[in-house]
Amino acid sequence: MSLFLLALCAHLVGDFLFQTESTVAAKNAGRLWAHLVHGLLITVLTWLATHCFGLGAAFCYALLVGLAHLLIDSAKSFLEKGRSAGTKLFLFLIDQGFHWLSLLVFLPLFPAPHPDPGVLAFYRSLWPTVPVFSFFRPVSVSPLSLEKGLWIIALYLAAVFGGAVFTNRILAWLTDNHQGEKYRRLSSAIGIMERLILITLVVADAISAIGFVLAAKSLARYQELNNREFAEYYLVGTLTSFTLALFAGLWLRTLL
Repeated sequence: MSLFLLALCAHLVGDFLFQTESTVAAKNAGRLWAHLVHGLLITVLTWLATHCFGLGAAFCYALLVGLAHLLIDSAKSFLEKGRSAGTKLFLFLIDQGFHWLSLLVFLPLFPAPHPDPGVLAFYRSLWPTVPVFSFFRPVSVSPLSLEKGLWIIALYLAAVFGGAVFTNRILAWLTDNHQGEKYRRLSSAIGIMERLILITLVVADAISAIGFVLAAKSLARYQELNNREFAEYYLVGTLTSFTLALFAGLWLRTLL
């Protein structure tokens, strides 16, 4: 499971953190270079995340995952052309489902579900010789603790950053409010911080503090809420973001 979670974290970072809006626009326009650059990014991140389980196996795994990612994204971009916002939302969910499935399908390429002793020995040999490593000490982490830690990282990445894309798709589907680019980016950034705070509050069992976060957000937009169209847009976005954060926070609490 740890191997899959490492690959999943690499996928989430590559798809939601390192993929720029210009790259997304180029992919949607059918630019081959954009698909190739993104596929290469996914390949590199996947190899970096899994290479401790075997250099050769990780290379083959990352190559196949990157190729699958390229093909899945190309198919989605083709199918999205001229489609409604609701169809695009559905294709986004299907796209992510196939990406996650590809991470599982190619896992048998690894000979064993535990780190390669040779790779670990190499990094241990670097520890006393690399100056930056001298500030840290290697610690022994149990497989169960590592798996829990990776689940936490994956859920935060999916809900906080993947949630930004999902919320935008929901808004495009359910509302006709088209904000300017500047305000759309600002709203997306606010949503990211909102989900980050809400998830942490749920995990910390500080449920009562959630009301203050939502109240502060509403006060900042008090004047704009007089506009019915904006109020509907705001409500849909806030409820979607809150639902994602609540679900992720409750899931994390079951893991801790």
